[in-house]
Amino acid sequence: MQGVGITSIGAYIPYYFMDRKTIGEAWGIKGMKGSKSIASVDEDSVTMSVEAALECLRYGNRNEIDGLYFASTTAPYSEKSHATLVSTVCDLNKDIFVADFNSSLRCATSALKAGYSEVLSGNSRAVLVTSADNRNAYPKSQQEQIFGDGAAAVTIGSKEVLATIDHVFSCQNEIHDIWRNQDDLYVRNAESRFAIDEGYNQSVEYAFHKILEKANLSVSDINKVILPTPGMKENIKLAKSLGLMDEQIQDTFVLSIGVLGAAQPLTMLVDAIEHAQVGDKLMLISYGNGADAFIFTVTEHINKVKGGNSVQKYLDNRSEFKEYGRFLSYRGVLEAVPGDDYKIPSSTAQTWREQEAYLKLYGSKCENCGTQVFPISRVCIHCGSKDEFVKVNKSEEITKLFTYSIDYLAGRSDDPVIVQSISEDANGTRFYLNMTDFNKEKIEIDMELEFTFRKMHNLGNFVNYYWKVRPIRRKRV
Repeated sequence: MQGVGITSIGAYIPYYFMDRKTIGEAWGIKGMKGSKSIASVDEDSVTMSVEAALECLRYGNRNEIDGLYFASTTAPYSEKSHATLVSTVCDLNKDIFVADFNSSLRCATSALKAGYSEVLSGNSRAVLVTSADNRNAYPKSQQEQIFGDGAAAVTIGSKEVLATIDHVFSCQNEIHDIWRNQDDLYVRNAESRFAIDEGYNQSVEYAFHKILEKANLSVSDINKVILPTPGMKENIKLAKSLGLMDEQIQDTFVLSIGVLGAAQPLTMLVDAIEHAQVGDKLMLISYGNGADAFIFTVTEHINKVKGGNSVQKYLDNRSEFKEYGRFLSYRGVLEAVPGDDYKIPSSTAQTWREQEAYLKLYGSKCENCGTQVFPISRVCIHCGSKDEFVKVNKSEEITKLFTYSIDYLAGRSDDPVIVQSISEDANGTRFYLNMTDFNKEKIEIDMELEFTFRKMHNLGNFVNYYWKVRPIRRKRV
């Protein structure tokens, strides 16, 4: 009997990146090597988690998902379920268990361990774990150049398992090395040598030896070790001291996307699985006031995702962000001059009532003539039949741009260019939505677009989300 393990994977890296030299030049200091990914003004941990989760769901049957765990240290709400929001956007069943994991940088692996236990016990057929972070660091600090934004997701189940979870180990370590108080905008950290030696190194090394002992394996038995890092190369130094060879150390992507916080362990795991061979043993150790360690064995089902390059495909399709001042405004560090207010007030009741359109992107299909429209319409625009329709989820459709306008003054003062688009899918359904993640010089009629879930505004004192379109970025399955 095949064991419980990872059955599908997904990752997401934002469209924009900033060269670390740009940050250094803004402060008259030397920039570090490489670049960092940065979330756009309409992205947060929820929208990025949705991106990773939807990519993960393209590999399997969402009707078998009995649980969704959302993991982040930068979730937008202090009191509200984010897992419920993400599961609704992903169009999962209503009768599933959802939970938020937060506060710790290993919250994603805590969720992974909880999901594994849930499936192993037989209480759930499959659990989706999605993680994302977009942490702020003090301006001019090293962390400002190191921190990046992104998301990753995995499904844990027992059918067509890509990599079985063979052994799990956890330990705790009470220390103030990296932390953020409730009202803090920036991450705080202790003196670096103390934080690394007594926090990261101590916990990861302890977990490394303990899980090898538990599994009765030696260092040479592990094909790839996934060691998320708090900085540029702390994982390399630790790996060498543990006796690991270069080929055993998984790429952290720190040089291209930065340290992704809670999302870093699963992002690295996704890439490791996609490049593994049948029979490979993978080890993942995540740090955050202690450590979570896992040992996986790759199965023959790896061919389903092998060579998928989930992370690299996003890195191959992104755009450099060169304006440091706008970056600070996007992060809420600087307040740019306010633009015109939205003219339509926001209502929690209306948002709840219209969530099938706002959150799930549901349209309707006439059962009489087959015409499809968005949003849901009780009366068919073609044959006039009333209340004879079925709901259809449009979020996975590819559309073609029918017409558009570019307005250079309609947006926020720090993001003034708004592209309004009308696009049409293969069923003839038209969508009037804003475009995001675009190069305005490359917009053209009939270009292919995909839907992406984004943050619109905060009217009504809550985050208002909706769908936009963007040029194709996600990989096809």
